[in-house]
Amino acid sequence: MREDEETEAAVDGDSVDTMLAEWHSEWPELDVSSTEVIARLMRTARLLEERFVAQLRRAGGVPIANLGDFDVLHALRRSGPHHALTPGQLRQALIVSSAGLTGRFNRLEREGWIERGPSPDDGRSTLVRLTEEGRASVDRVLEAHFGLEREALSVLDPEERAAIRDSLRKLLVSLEDDAR
Repeated sequence: MREDEETEAAVDGDSVDTMLAEWHSEWPELDVSSTEVIARLMRTARLLEERFVAQLRRAGGVPIANLGDFDVLHALRRSGPHHALTPGQLRQALIVSSAGLTGRFNRLEREGWIERGPSPDDGRSTLVRLTEEGRASVDRVLEAHFGLEREALSVLDPEERAAIRDSLRKLLVSLEDDAR
């Protein structure tokens, strides 16, 4: 990359283009090509998370403290007509530690989003269930959340979205397989 191209990339591109130009200037032989994808994924995820958290704080009613709590509510809402899962099922769905989940459960229960009780199928097992008020509130939040997701992706045409979806699925499958 020529110096004038580096300057143009920094002006016309994104923050990753600026970082890549800086690396090229500082250490031209270093292969940082993977960063073109990885840094953009990470920065995009961080910026989306900031938007989602800001929206959750503006939602009205009892606020959802963070995206981790939102993930719990999201998983319970999509779990079927009873909106209930065991802590183990939630841990698997969210890939979080028991300790992290317990803190989320305590907070969400205290704020009226969920209730915990014995499973009717197995008295040794606990079920975490959305309360009726929690379900109604999370439905409102979810509609706004998916609207924000659609808005964020509106800069991409359907073919671009499909290509990104397919590529990210391939990458995620590989990373999830490695994590097992």
